[in-house]
Amino acid sequence: MNWTRVLVVAGTSLVAGTLALAGPAQADSSRPLAPMAPTTPATRAASGSTTPTPAPCPSGQTPTTLPATAPSTPPTPGTASATIRHSCALVPIQAPDRPPLAPEHVVGGTKLATAGVVTDLPAGVPLPPWSPAMSYVVADLATGEIIAAKNPHALARPASTLKTLTALVALPKLDPRQVVIATDDDVAADGSRVGLVAGNPYTVEDLFNGLFLVSGNDAAYAIARAYGGRAQLLSDMNTTAAHLGAWDTVAKDPSGLDVDGQFSSAYDLALIGRAGMQLESFRLHAAMVKSTFPGAKDSTGKVLPAFAVENNNPIIDKYRGVIGIKSGFTQAARNTFIGAVKRGDRSLIITSVGSVERQTDSIMALLDWGFAHADQARAVGWLVAPGTAPPPAEWTTVGPGATLSGSDATTAEPSTGSGTGPSPAEPTVLPATSADSQTDATALRWLNTTGGRVSGIAAALGAAGVLGGWLARRSRRRSRSGTYQR
Repeated sequence: MNWTRVLVVAGTSLVAGTLALAGPAQADSSRPLAPMAPTTPATRAASGSTTPTPAPCPSGQTPTTLPATAPSTPPTPGTASATIRHSCALVPIQAPDRPPLAPEHVVGGTKLATAGVVTDLPAGVPLPPWSPAMSYVVADLATGEIIAAKNPHALARPASTLKTLTALVALPKLDPRQVVIATDDDVAADGSRVGLVAGNPYTVEDLFNGLFLVSGNDAAYAIARAYGGRAQLLSDMNTTAAHLGAWDTVAKDPSGLDVDGQFSSAYDLALIGRAGMQLESFRLHAAMVKSTFPGAKDSTGKVLPAFAVENNNPIIDKYRGVIGIKSGFTQAARNTFIGAVKRGDRSLIITSVGSVERQTDSIMALLDWGFAHADQARAVGWLVAPGTAPPPAEWTTVGPGATLSGSDATTAEPSTGSGTGPSPAEPTVLPATSADSQTDATALRWLNTTGGRVSGIAAALGAAGVLGGWLARRSRRRSRSGTYQR
């Protein structure tokens, strides 16, 4: 029996970390899920004892049993490695306008129409290690071949990983030198904040540093105003998602804070992350470890000094070869993650959604497995090229669009200094055709896929290959962060 599906321990059916049950799909750095009941010693299968009855799970979660530790190999029933503990697992979001799809309509291939772990491995190649995530995708960043996935199209809350779509759309349109004046609305953002001070000027580059490194929701809202307003940005985010083939994604808040009707999937986040890594400016922000955020004056005139900010990507300084990109967390979404790693001639992208445990170790274990066995693992699906995946036939109401949450700034904030404001247009993104190099001429050819409707985007696009090794690093100190999201 494939242990990644079901393991019987002490008479209990253990869904081994799938946490993504069959059926339509829910929903920074890593945070653990609080246990269902006060911590008690795990029950060993061989002991014959019983575990305490767990407390009920919150709405949107379901009871599950987990290994006492995150094993890299199947535990043997009746041994110490088979001890279990009770927890609450996220269940996929069930959206009324997203009925189940026929396998032939699933974006990326029929094998991705699964609620469990899917691989295609020759004899002798081990299964991927256990993961506490509700869903994940491991794929080759260059070719788009998916070598392992778990419930890849389950609808889930993306948390701050949605900021990658915000950046993918806004970075090519905004001059990094453009100055944006922070407002009270920006400063009042829920959750994690980089620390904008109302009435003070910040460059677009500063704002994207705050967005990527410390997941600043205040920075996300300031970027939206610079773009032309939250409504315009969200509209273009949803248009871009549709162009990518990310039909599981609906964006309603550029920060990724939880909003009813906002969701994505591990598959879609891989599409978005892969597209983002085509842009040089995106790669630089996503791989930056530290930076200095400018000081300001508060309402009393007191001068606040500049301070350092550090990237809260949980593996950026722990795993060799990390080149981006973004983590996320909310109480409803739990831990979410997109990562890109380059070792030698191979680059992998990994997404992890709805992790009920600290995800750092499990993500690194999946990456270890991917780099060790990518040459032998056969593709179970593909990250599709932009413009090639029509909306699923069963989803007759899907399409670009957004409903706003909170206040909406419909016009760009007047700015000073160099740079110009955006002109609303459909954004263009590039498919990854090489992990190492691609000429600007090739990039320009891809602009023609949308008729060149984005003015100035060509200048923002760097060579499409993923940068090898560590990218630009500048010294900075950690910012304050909120309690709702990072």
